[in-house]
Amino acid sequence: MRIKNIVINSLLLVLSILTALFIAEGFLRFYYQPYAAHGVAVELNWMRNNPHDLTKIFTVDPNFGFRPLLGNDLFNEYGTLHNGYSVTKKSNITRLLFIGDSVTYRGRIINALKRIYGEQAFEYWNAGVESFNTIQEVNFYKKYNAAINADHVILTFHLNDFETTPIAFYEENRLVVYAPNIPINRVNPWLFKNSHLYRFLLGVLIGEKNQHKEVIAQEIQQSLTELRDILKSKDILFTVLVLPFLKPFETWTPQDKESREKIISILSTSNIRYFDLLETLNDAVKKEVNIQELQGDAWHPSDDVSHLFANYLREKQLLQ
Repeated sequence: MRIKNIVINSLLLVLSILTALFIAEGFLRFYYQPYAAHGVAVELNWMRNNPHDLTKIFTVDPNFGFRPLLGNDLFNEYGTLHNGYSVTKKSNITRLLFIGDSVTYRGRIINALKRIYGEQAFEYWNAGVESFNTIQEVNFYKKYNAAINADHVILTFHLNDFETTPIAFYEENRLVVYAPNIPINRVNPWLFKNSHLYRFLLGVLIGEKNQHKEVIAQEIQQSLTELRDILKSKDILFTVLVLPFLKPFETWTPQDKESREKIISILSTSNIRYFDLLETLNDAVKKEVNIQELQGDAWHPSDDVSHLFANYLREKQLLQ
């Protein structure tokens, strides 16, 4: 009888625990904040809430989190926007490949450079992808972009690019993407997708976020140095453009300034050629030049400031 009672009590305890977990999962999933990541990550909610069906533009890919679909009206099979150039290189043309996130994708700096340098000696290939970070960009180059055999790869580093590989999945026929605040190898993507309780508990357990920021910065440096070495082995020039936040420097937060100092340090210690565009931004602000693509958008440069960036890069001999 005693053994029977122990078994029954044990089963009741297990059932109680499972019921409590089920209730907690339901509360977090359906009532509290259905898309919350509880400190583990930040959702790129523009993708889930986009009026367009992004599943026709992007696909989930474990190597990238997400990436654009290729071989369609937008991207060719090499992961670049269509440009009218032949993939067969001409001997008297320098092929430029621009990689980056939405700033690269929207092409304002690229177009400004094209207006200055022309197309008699240069081709301008745009492999920018909305919301990509540096790790994704390097992997995208290795898997797709490298096939065009560029002569010069130009990566635009946005100061919000200190991110690891995102977590992406489909939910109710919508693309849902999260940028983790901790290295991706410390997150179980399946549990993250399927259990809000897992997200909550992991958020409690991850501890001090600053130490994870440093690990992610190390991942960024590893990706950049890997790309540096790949390109050097093929005699391809590599340059990084450090894009500042598009707002007056005196309004930058300490975290904004820290991000800039961090990437400058990474590039300097890694012996990677770079151009810092902050000085040009400061001059533009003093001259009251419109610096933002849309008012209040500190992420994307206007045509006016992009033209100033391009002039600065010409003075500094970006293209040789």
